[in-house]
Amino acid sequence: MHPGHTSVPAGDGPFPGVVVVHDAYGMTAELRRVCDHLAANGYLVHAPSLYQRGRCLRQTFASFVADQGPAYDRLEEARAALAARPDCTGRVGVMGFCLGGRFALVAAGRGMFDAAAVNYGLLPAGKQEPAELARMLSAPCPVVASYGGRDKVVDVAEVDKLRAGLERTGIPVDLKVYPEATHSFLAQYTGALGMLIRIQGMSHDPAASADAWERTFAFFAEHLGGPTPAASPSAEGGAA
Repeated sequence: MHPGHTSVPAGDGPFPGVVVVHDAYGMTAELRRVCDHLAANGYLVHAPSLYQRGRCLRQTFASFVADQGPAYDRLEEARAALAARPDCTGRVGVMGFCLGGRFALVAAGRGMFDAAAVNYGLLPAGKQEPAELARMLSAPCPVVASYGGRDKVVDVAEVDKLRAGLERTGIPVDLKVYPEATHSFLAQYTGALGMLIRIQGMSHDPAASADAWERTFAFFAEHLGGPTPAASPSAEGGAA
């Protein structure tokens, strides 16, 4: 297993797997909490650390810009390692936030995973045109995606283009924009990092967060074979 954080559900399994892709802040306590939240809901989880040395940091951002490279190799390694575990059903999804949301979306479009949860994934301007999206979504898996209507990092107009591109593929898609939510609305960062996020005009939205988690668990239950969730405000969790 690639270095990172692994969360294992209670019980004997087997469980469907989820690879969680961190945001630009890397392996934070908040990301670990998200992994634990997924595990508490019946998923075998691994979040690979894409930042390990200065070289890996540069490689990660180079992979982000190019939509290819070593970061995707590490995601595939994490997927294969989860699928090979005796306590995994062999079905593995991917979930990403912000920077990680872009990685999750691109990986989902290449048939690397069985389902994808994209949370305010970064969408470089100009790459959501039909021809570009067709190339990116060459072998797409089902996608559930959540964005904020007041996101100052991701252009909502680009999200609309993404929705159209996903729907053209004919795959199951659940994409929702929360009108009052900002970028990183699932995040529950505290301390200095939480203060930095608030200064940047981003904030946690409890209602949008709870709804996004409920949609994600329902989608994963259908497409990964996970447990059927009980609709409840306690479904809320977060990551930037």
